[in-house]
Amino acid sequence: MSLRPIIMLDFDEVIVLNRPEDVGGFDAISADSPPGFWKRLFHEPAMTTLKEAIAMHHARVVITTSWLRFLGRDGFEHIFRQTELDVLSNSLHDCWEAPQNRGETRAQAIDRWLAVNHRGEPYVILDDEISGTGLRKSIHDKSKRVILCRVDVGLHVGHLPIIHAALLKAP
Repeated sequence: MSLRPIIMLDFDEVIVLNRPEDVGGFDAISADSPPGFWKRLFHEPAMTTLKEAIAMHHARVVITTSWLRFLGRDGFEHIFRQTELDVLSNSLHDCWEAPQNRGETRAQAIDRWLAVNHRGEPYVILDDEISGTGLRKSIHDKSKRVILCRVDVGLHVGHLPIIHAALLKAP
């Protein structure tokens, strides 16, 4: 049996752009979400790219976002249903979260998750230049498994070759 590749997924500035004209994570937990909120939450080019990577590689997703501080699995699944992204719910890894502890870098949180849960699957880390602390020049970056998305740009189709390469090679 082959192991399914893993996508380690941050949200802000990867699939959710926090530009003033957009909505963001705090709107997702608000009781009064703005009109049209659910259609605008996830950046469409980023979601198209992510869905393609999941489908092409039958990948599982591990959530690494700071949203883990205020949402549990039920909350994420509610968001995915509201945004018609059941593919994300259906792709969540059994050990679906890699939360950052206080004072810990994102790289340390991912390393901790990998130490416990990794079974040799290919993986890629999708994060951004701001919250992807410790990832630049890490062992993951040196092995070409990290994409640090630009602020206000997010994940896009130009990242697919890097994602595909990472998800096709064993660590």
